[in-house]
This record gives sequence, structure tokens and C-alpha cells, in this order.
Amino acid sequence: MIRAEHLELRRGSRALIHDASFTIHPGQRVGVIGRNGTGKSSLFAALQGEIGIDAGELYRPERWVLAAVAQHLPATRQPSLAFALDGDTQLKALREQWSEAEARHDGEALAQLTGAIEDIGGFEAESRAARLLRGLGFSDADLKRPVDDFSGGWKMRLMLAQALMQRSDLLLLDEPTNHLDLDTVLWLERWLVAYRGTLLVISHDREFLDAVCTHSLHLDGESARLYSGGYSEFARQRANELVEARRMAAEVADKRAHLMRFVERFRAKASKARQAQSRLKALQRLEEAPVPPDEADIVWQVPQPPKLPDPLLRLRELAAGYGERRVLSDVRVELAPGDRVGLLGRNGAGKSTLMKLLAGVLQPQAGERLPARDLSIGYFAQSQVEELDGALSPIELLRDAVPSFNEQQARDYLGGFGYSGEMATTPLAPRSGGEKARLALAMLLVHKPNLILLDEPTNHLDLAAREALIRALQEFPGAVVLVSHDRALLEASCERYLRVVQGRVQEYSEDLDSYAELLRREVAETPVGKPSDAPASSAVARSGVDHRERRALQNRLKRVEEQLAQAQQTLGRIETDLATASAAASQDAAKLTQLIAARSDAAAKVEALENEWLELAASLEA
Repeated sequence: MIRAEHLELRRGSRALIHDASFTIHPGQRVGVIGRNGTGKSSLFAALQGEIGIDAGELYRPERWVLAAVAQHLPATRQPSLAFALDGDTQLKALREQWSEAEARHDGEALAQLTGAIEDIGGFEAESRAARLLRGLGFSDADLKRPVDDFSGGWKMRLMLAQALMQRSDLLLLDEPTNHLDLDTVLWLERWLVAYRGTLLVISHDREFLDAVCTHSLHLDGESARLYSGGYSEFARQRANELVEARRMAAEVADKRAHLMRFVERFRAKASKARQAQSRLKALQRLEEAPVPPDEADIVWQVPQPPKLPDPLLRLRELAAGYGERRVLSDVRVELAPGDRVGLLGRNGAGKSTLMKLLAGVLQPQAGERLPARDLSIGYFAQSQVEELDGALSPIELLRDAVPSFNEQQARDYLGGFGYSGEMATTPLAPRSGGEKARLALAMLLVHKPNLILLDEPTNHLDLAAREALIRALQEFPGAVVLVSHDRALLEASCERYLRVVQGRVQEYSEDLDSYAELLRREVAETPVGKPSDAPASSAVARSGVDHRERRALQNRLKRVEEQLAQAQQTLGRIETDLATASAAASQDAAKLTQLIAARSDAAAKVEALENEWLELAASLEA
């Protein structure tokens, strides 16, 4: 287990985590949540031994194998499949020993190593790595491409694949959904739910946390506390705690006021002096009831567009691409004030190409783009944050963009986006990714657009900033087109969806739950090709199955998925009861023993169903 006792982590003179105690049991999946700057990444660094703790204790078993996404990727021409495969460090070490034994012509060592590789499933490792990469959005052709040929976002996916390849006891993921599209986020959720080790994941995506996590570790910049359940359950418990804490604080304040009135009234009277002195001592003993710090709302002031032509923009039978490569064909889109449109589709399907067409930064290869005369576009691309000049202060950047602003106007405007005081006047470079993203959005909105195009705007934004963005978009009178992997943002902001698939833009009339089910069915029904360098031991799998066998496998897989979901819910309920009973173990030892036995049985059932699911999925892919 992971155990913290009176843990303290500091950044300079500031305590990020102070006097925190919590226990994370094996197999729990924990969402580490809190505002940016509350110590989440520092906690991960401490668990990895990269930084020391300042006080208390932070324990994890030495025998546990830890996996985490690398922070930096060195230049390499290694094929992506081989790069992902290197994440299996145990297999890599055995293969190195194999090569050495082979060079020595040591038959006995080769026989032992063959057994060791077989025991860990090493002969199926290439197939496992290929499935991971396909799940993360890579095509069969990508598996042989050198790592250096991929863009930054795809390199992040490769590093994620390498971490997932490790057969780990503890998996640490810091914002794993950044740089992923919604389709891939849904795949990652399924993978993590089936993960058998202990998971700690930092994320600001509420839907992702609810889907994956059994517990939530909340960091508020002062301490850390573990809650049962995903983000929604944490938010409910936290709200109840705040209400109760405020009630108790009000009671204490009333009692203090009553005592103070008595002391002030009778302190000077000899007949009441003893009673007044007694009340004064009681007043001194009476401590303020602490109220947990509430995460104050952020309110973004969005300038209103001066004109709202209708329609704002029309695309008629448009085709677009790059050079000779056609990406989209026969695109027909019309946008009017008040439209809220979400774009769905995998990375590479053409969502960003469609956004560039709408923004006018990419010229169509055919068809017509018909903007209104008074169209004003605010376009947030994924590269927007990196394009900000870090040597300048936010005020300097804003006044360069809007010369008519004086310094006070710039300060007032930036204050509405969380940039006040020193933050507004010092160079931007040291600021976090979330703070830079807030500034990029502020720079976009200052020009009062009537059409806002947002391509993954929430990368690095914390939950409070995402809520502020949702409210701002809801109040905006113009049109919004949004690409995001954040389902909460899509569901709260969008009234209709367009799906970009196979070079076409189609209306999608269902909700995001239906979209997730559609993707699951498509994955189940689409054969997945094997890489050409698959091991010879997989020859039997390559023989294939006919249509009836495939349909039977799909039906069995669906039944096992339903049984697995029920078993996981049962296990979650038992773990919640166990956590409650553990706090009062001395009072009800018999109940605690029963719950421990029930958890063992439930966990064994979940594991058996997970194994059956994996075998069926592998057969279906073959």
C-alpha cells in the first residue's frame, strides 16, 4: 500500500502539503485533484524518489514496479512499435540476456531464458504493443515510422504507450488526456478500468475521473485528503463538508459574540467581576471552527460582439487538403448566431482541417467559403499557447494586440481572467501551461469576435478555469465551434455535433454516451491488422475466424463486459464499506473481517472476468 503520515512537501518557504495522512490500498484507482499549484506533480515526484519530503513519511513498497510517462523524449529514429515495446523493461532485460547467451552459444541459458520470456508473455509482446498503439490512434503504417517523424502531440502518445506497456504495480499518470482526442480518451478509460495495479492519475477532466477512479485524493494547497468515489462523489461530499463547517463556524461565532457581550457589560461591575472573568477565560478557550478553503469561482468577462450577421459563415461543397492529399470532401456547414457545434472524430480525421477552413487560414481546393461582411473570428489553435512571447508581460502582450488600451484598461481586462497584480506585469515565461492558456483565450476574446473557434482549449486548464470557460461560452451571443476531449465541456456548451469521418462531415444527432457506444461497437466489429514483424508464435491466431465465429465472440464479449461492470460495482461498494469499517475496526472487528473476505472474493471475480475479457478481445482482434 501507499501510506502518508503527517506528510509535508514544500516549495521554497511555502508548504504545498502539510500534515497529510492517507492510505491507498493495492488495486485502488485514485484521481489526484486540486487547483494548479497545490502540489499534485510534487507528490508524484516524491513517489518516484525524484524529490525528498520535508517532514513526515511517504511509504510505498520497494518491490512494487512503478510506471510513469517520461517527461522528456530524446531524439531517436527507433520505429514506434519498438519504442513502445521498450516500456516492458523486464522483457527488454531478458532479451538483452538472450542476446548475450546466444553470442556465447550457451544452450542451457537460452533454454532458461526462453521459459522466463514465455512466463511473462514475452512472445506476444509485439502484438500487445501494437494493440496499445492502435488504441492510442496510430495506424498500422505508423508502427514502423521513426519516433522523430511524429509531431509533439503524437510523441506524447508514444511515451504514454511506453508507460502502459510496463507490467507495473503502480502507474502514475499526469494529465494523460492532454493531446488525446475524445475517441482515444474513451479507449484509455476502458484500458485503465481493466488495469490490475494501483493507479494515481492527475486530471482536470471530470467525466474521465468518474469513469476511471474508485477514489479521489484532494489537494487544496494546505493538505491532502482521500475520498471514496470519483470526482462527482468527491464534489458531493466536499459540498456537504463545507455546509457543515460553515454551520459550525456560525455557531462558534454566535457563542463568541454572546460571551463577549457579557464580558463587556459586566467587567466593570464588582458584583459580576468573577462571572465576567470566567466568561473571558471561556472566550479565550473557544477556538474558531475551521472552514475548509473553498475554491472560489472564476468569472471571465467576455466582450460582446458589436454585430451579429445571420448567417455568419457558409461552406458549400468544400474540399480541402494539403498538396495532393485530399483530407475533406463535399463539406457543407452553415453557422448562425447562437450556434453551439462540437466536432467529433479521431485525431487525423480532419477536425483541425475543418477548423482551419472555418477560420480562413486554409484555402479550399474546391467549393465556396462564404463569410458574412461583418464576420469577426476568434480562433484558438492548439499551438496558440506556444506562440506567446514569454519574454513579455501579459500587459505588454495585450497592449501590443490592442494599442488603444491604456495600462489601466489592460489591467482591468486581464483581471477578469485571473491575471492581476504581479502576474500581469512580470514576464510570462515562468507561468504554468494553464496560466498561459488562460492568457491566450483572453487575447482571443479581446477583439470581440462573433464566431469563436476553439481547438482543444482546455489542455492545462484546471477545473475552475474550465467551469469559467463553460459559463463564458453559454453567455456568448455569437456562434461557437469546439473541438475537445473534455466531455463535460462539450455537453455543457454544445447543442449539436458534427462527426468528421472518412473525409466527410456528417451531422451526428445522438448524445456523447451514444457516441461512446458507437465507437465501442466499431472497434468490436472492425478487424485489426497485425504488424508484419509479429512473432512466429502467433501463426495460429493469424488463421482467422469466419463471420459466425466472430459474431459469437462479439456476443460473448458483450456478456462478459456486462458481468465485469456489475462485479466492479460490487467491489466498489465493498471497498467503500471497508473504508468506513476500518475507521471503527475496534468497535466492529467481526464486520471488518467479513468485509475483507468479501473484498477478496469480489476482487478474484473481477480478475477472472478481466482475464476472460482480455482473451476474448485478443481472439476477436486475431
